[in-house]
This record gives sequence, structure tokens and C-alpha cells, in this order.
Amino acid sequence: MYKLLWHYLINTFAVRTIKSFKKALSQGTDHLAKLTANNADPVVAAMEATFAPVLQAYTGAEQNLSAALGDYKGETMSVEELFDELLETHLPYWEGQVFYHFPKGTAQALQIFPKGRTTFNEGTYEQRILAIKTLGDKCAQTPPLGPLSINVLSFHTLIASARALQQSAGEGQVALLRDLRESAWAVMCSEMYGNLGLLMHHHRTDPKQVERYFDLKLLRSKGDSGQAEEDTDLTFYLTDAVTSAAIANGTAVLTRASGVQETKQTDEKGKVQFTIKGMKAPEEVSILFSAPGYGPRTEQGPIEPGEDQEGNIALDPLAPPAP
Repeated sequence: MYKLLWHYLINTFAVRTIKSFKKALSQGTDHLAKLTANNADPVVAAMEATFAPVLQAYTGAEQNLSAALGDYKGETMSVEELFDELLETHLPYWEGQVFYHFPKGTAQALQIFPKGRTTFNEGTYEQRILAIKTLGDKCAQTPPLGPLSINVLSFHTLIASARALQQSAGEGQVALLRDLRESAWAVMCSEMYGNLGLLMHHHRTDPKQVERYFDLKLLRSKGDSGQAEEDTDLTFYLTDAVTSAAIANGTAVLTRASGVQETKQTDEKGKVQFTIKGMKAPEEVSILFSAPGYGPRTEQGPIEPGEDQEGNIALDPLAPPAP
């Protein structure tokens, strides 16, 4: 007989936000605000200090991707600003944490900082960003520094996405930016899941207190509990499977379970978006993507009320006709 996984072992934050980065951002922002509001408790303050850079990395990765796609008009932090922040704030903190466990000059400290600050101060942007990633990986492999690795790797995601945005000429680095956002999303969900466990232990004599730290409405699936109608956005980016270039003027045909169809064209960035209004229950939909010179592709699956979805659709170019 098939055995269901014990529900406490399922990361509800990842499950409930896997189809909606917007929902994940709302959940993370709400969680940090509630940790901050209760940080007079030292246990909660420690969680806040760990979670803040994780949320910052996710927010930055999301904004940088949106900026590359032309969807975000706000100001994003530049690579130069982030390197200033690295040297003025983050690196001193990382050194302090490492040297607390392994005094400066010891073999362990030299393994983690073999060239001191040189690798973070000198070299190309790519070399300096790689140095941050290397430091995070070393901390992850050193038991006392596990929590610090989350801080370091989160900052790496933030600065790497800023660098990818800086280098992007339209769609040049969009695939990398999507990967960085997904990585930041996974870390954020993992940290919220970890915080849930810590809070359950901290409030084990009064478990209801745990509800104060999470927005339960965001976690519950909309549409299956008699809630109000919800609008659902489906956003896709049509790209060339070989070159990853955006495909403008492609066609997307959405077919709903009722048989109703809606047809839209992709814009110059390959983007197409459908908004399904007034959903009350999950629904199966299919979308046919096509473009001149490319083979068609059909995607289908269930959508939940209010749970926006986003994805990249790569079309295979057709072989040129034989001479």
C-alpha cells in the first residue's frame, strides 16, 4: 500500500507558493514583518537576523528579473552599490562570525579566508562574486558556520542577479536571472519551514502562538474553502529553444475546461499573459503555443484560484527545407 508522507515533513511554504512567486514574496515579507514585531524575544530576534538577508536576496532576484523583462519600473541596487555594502557591512560581519569560532591566523580561519579580503577587493566582478560563493560553500561545509552560509549565499544570489541584470541586453541573461530567483525562492521557503519548527518548539506549551508569525490565509489554497472569487494570472515567456532569444509575435491559445478559448500574441520580449477572472475552484486548462518557423507546443494542467503561474516556453525551430 502507498504510504503518504507525514504532513509535518512537507514544506507547506514551498508547496503553496511553487506556482506563484508573487505569493511567495507576500508570504516572506509578512513573515519578516511579524518576526520584527516580536523581536524583543531573543529567540525570535535570532530568526529575524537570519531571515532578513534571505528575503532581501529573493526580493532582489525577483526585481532584477522583472527589470530585465521590462515589468519592473522601480530602482534596483547596482552591482557597485552592492560591492560597497559587501565591504562596509557584510564582510566585517562574516569575518566576525568566522573568527569567533576560529581565531584569526589559525589553520581553520586561513582555510576559510586564505587571502583575507583580497579576493573580495580585487579582480573582475565575476571573480569577486565567485569569491562570495566560495566562502558560502566553505561555511556550509564547516558545521559551526552552517547558519552563516545561508547569509553569505543569500548575498551571493542578490549580487549575482544584479550582475546578470547589468549584463542583460533585453533577454541576454534572463535564463540565469530565472534560475537565481528560483534558487532564492527555495532558500526562503526552506528558512520559513525551519522557522516554523523553531517556533513550534519555542511555543510548545502554547502552540497557537505560532500563528502570529505567518499569514495562514496565504498558505491555504484559495477556492476550496468557500472563499470569494479570485483572479488568476498566467504569464509565459516564449523563447527559442536553441538560442534562448525571445520570440515576438508568437501565438498562445488558452482553452478552458468549458471549451472557451482566448488567443493572444507575445510582445517584443516574448511575453504573453492571460487573466482568468472570478475563479472559485481549481480548473484544468491547456495552452497551445506557436510561432512562424517553430514547432508548436502544448502545455496543460490544473490552475488554482488566485495562484498566479509563470513559466518559460521554449519552441524548437523548424529545420530549413531541403534545397
